[in-house]
Amino acid sequence: MGAANKNSKFQQFCTGNTCSFTLVVIIAAVIALSCVIIFTDKDLREKRQYDPSDLEWWKKTIVYQIYPRSFKDSGSDGIGDIKGITSKLDYLVYLGVGAIWISPFYKSPMRDFGYDVANYTEIDPMFGSMVDFDELMNETKKRDIKVILDFVPNHTSNESKWFIESRKMNPEYKDYYVWADGKRKGKTYEPPNNWISVFGGSAWKFDRDFRYQYYYHAFLDSQPDLNLRNPKVRKELENALKFWLDKGVAGFRVDAFKMAFEVKNISLDEDLPHLKQGEKSVFTDEQNHSYTTNLPEIYSVISDWRKMFEKYKEKDGVSRFMTTESYGLSSDMVNKYYEAGSLPFNFDLIMKVNKSCDGLCFKTIIEGALESLPSDAWPNFVMGNHDRPRVADRMGTDMIDVMNMLLLTLPGTPTCYYGDELGMGDVYYTFNETQDPYGRNYGPSGYTKFSRDPERSPMLWDTSIQAGFTTGIPWLRVHPLHSRTNVKVERYTNRNTHIKVYKKVSDIRKLPSFQNPNIQFSYTDDNFLSYIRTAEGRPKYLVILNVDAASKIGSIADFSKEPVSSTRGEVVAMTGTVDLAFGSVIDLTQIKLQRGQGLVVKVHH
Repeated sequence: MGAANKNSKFQQFCTGNTCSFTLVVIIAAVIALSCVIIFTDKDLREKRQYDPSDLEWWKKTIVYQIYPRSFKDSGSDGIGDIKGITSKLDYLVYLGVGAIWISPFYKSPMRDFGYDVANYTEIDPMFGSMVDFDELMNETKKRDIKVILDFVPNHTSNESKWFIESRKMNPEYKDYYVWADGKRKGKTYEPPNNWISVFGGSAWKFDRDFRYQYYYHAFLDSQPDLNLRNPKVRKELENALKFWLDKGVAGFRVDAFKMAFEVKNISLDEDLPHLKQGEKSVFTDEQNHSYTTNLPEIYSVISDWRKMFEKYKEKDGVSRFMTTESYGLSSDMVNKYYEAGSLPFNFDLIMKVNKSCDGLCFKTIIEGALESLPSDAWPNFVMGNHDRPRVADRMGTDMIDVMNMLLLTLPGTPTCYYGDELGMGDVYYTFNETQDPYGRNYGPSGYTKFSRDPERSPMLWDTSIQAGFTTGIPWLRVHPLHSRTNVKVERYTNRNTHIKVYKKVSDIRKLPSFQNPNIQFSYTDDNFLSYIRTAEGRPKYLVILNVDAASKIGSIADFSKEPVSSTRGEVVAMTGTVDLAFGSVIDLTQIKLQRGQGLVVKVHH
């Protein structure tokens, strides 16, 4: 009876307002306690919202390559210079660029336009002085722009003091380069093996004036290869790196480093295609160059440089960036570069993507690049450079905005080439106008296949006769359509021009949702490539690109399904020909875009 009375009293109590009020108080207390824990426990709070602030600087910025000869001439000699770069830093700030990679400006006879270095710690007067460089460093620091230099450790100029003394058998420099006796053939000699130069022909040159030996040159015969097996040579290169690091340089792009070592047995021939009578050899990455490229000794040198860079980081807390030119590398080789302490350039958007590539092709290439990386490797993508045709020519002018949108919204560090933000195209030059030795080596009938001049034409700043690049005669003729494609026209207009698209997406990629190595592919078919960029506790962004290789009439698709999981989103960026307003909310179940059009949408939930 007592138990029954107790139950009856409890039921009466809980049917009244007292029980309801008590439950509300208990629930409110639990919620309040949870909030206190979340907002006072830093670790728990950070787990609930991704914070990219601790990422190294090079993981958060755009790397913008400047070919100094062609960027801006501060005078009238027709050649770009360091002062010219300094004068345009505010433009780079406008674009959202946080790091510039400057191609060589070292002392050089310029037979390969600076990639034939005569002195690693002197500036060629053509580009200015050390005072000019110091001023550049001061001004970039004010604008929080990091400076990355091009470093050329594989070879020097044949006018370098090192090579001149090596030819003379000076004991100090005798073994600074790769020398070998020739093979006797009757009364004459021939090269010690069949190795070929990247620029065509034999990679050996006979020194008949001093040593009566052959020296190896992977590129021009005026670019003798250094002997990196010699500890003295490695020390010289290390000292050169330190020189520029001490001046505040934030990192280096290492040129042609896969060529840095050759096998010790110089007598070995490579398995190369047989040449017909009078035919000139052509170097390709598809050939077997196992005796002259990608030898394992490379990685220990990179590792040593990384250790040196880390000592600088210990002093000031700033990491030093090192990326390596990496054409023709297997995924295993790429991973070894990462393990050694370098970020090898990913050229897939240059070498694998072309006009015939549709949405599924793009997805396959991007997935392959990302999935092959070690789990802790930071990705990167490169859209253009001084050695390859510009994206406007590779993909078509209608694809400029989409390709820039792709580059800036993919995971990792993006590297772009000066002028690609404008949609600059290649310039056709006659053989007589051609400056590039790579092209000229193949004569009037073959130069167009090899010349790199078209993508090295002067930057287009305004509508003046030389596009604002110089007041003199430019070293290469400016693009004939510069009056409509230039910074001034595209920047100071109400139209959504290529520059405007680039800047908008550049601003968006600074958001935490984009500052991480993750990507989720969404609806993709022959016409569309789409993917999600997000992070824990951060908004979800949907990137939609029409990369249809066959049709220009437009396509419609539903992007609302997984992983988007929403039917509505806000337009935060779009390519120039999309007829929508920024901030407009659109239906994700039926998006229509033409080839070359793209959107970045903030997904609503």
